[in-house]
Amino acid sequence: MEIHKLIKINKNNIKINVGAGGNFFEDWISLEKNDLDITNKQEWFKLFNGYKIKNVLLEHVAEHLYYEDFIKFLNIIKPYLDQKASVRVAVPDGNHPSNYVKELTGINGTEPGGDDHKYFYTISDMEIIAHELNYTLNKIEYFTKDGIFISQNISFENGYISRCSKNYQGRFTDSNSEYKKMIDTIPSHLKKQFLKYEISYTSLWVDFIYE
Repeated sequence: MEIHKLIKINKNNIKINVGAGGNFFEDWISLEKNDLDITNKQEWFKLFNGYKIKNVLLEHVAEHLYYEDFIKFLNIIKPYLDQKASVRVAVPDGNHPSNYVKELTGINGTEPGGDDHKYFYTISDMEIIAHELNYTLNKIEYFTKDGIFISQNISFENGYISRCSKNYQGRFTDSNSEYKKMIDTIPSHLKKQFLKYEISYTSLWVDFIYE
């Protein structure tokens, strides 16, 4: 169905999955790059002028933008956000303690699609961005600068995240050798948490709440 028609049908509860990558969730409008360039002010106006968005989801999208363009997006979208709207963002975590994971997912990473990664975010980056742009930040999953894993307030009401501690399925669950590469490149004092929380790969996952 045409995007404009979907927006009109869901005008009282607009939820958009940006850079959906072919994923579709019930009650969500999936948008690909050819549907919306999220850094283009005119395209947002064309689609959403006169509407208010309740939820925005970007799972492993923001790392494909330059830092300045991510900031630009978060500013452009403000006029179209409902009060208390959530912009949910999950990206590779620049504080992940595994050097192998950093090699795969960092800037120009070696994993499929990683060669287009333009910025490697940490929780500190997200805190600074939220403060400077006047969003409230809900920190859900991340590693601290010391490599300690934090997971709290998990709910998928504001958007489903597949690459998180609860849901991840992929390289490190499908291959024992890949999991070993990850674990073997983590400092010894930080390895136990991976067993304790039964985690493999996780994302830096936050909600920007528009007040």
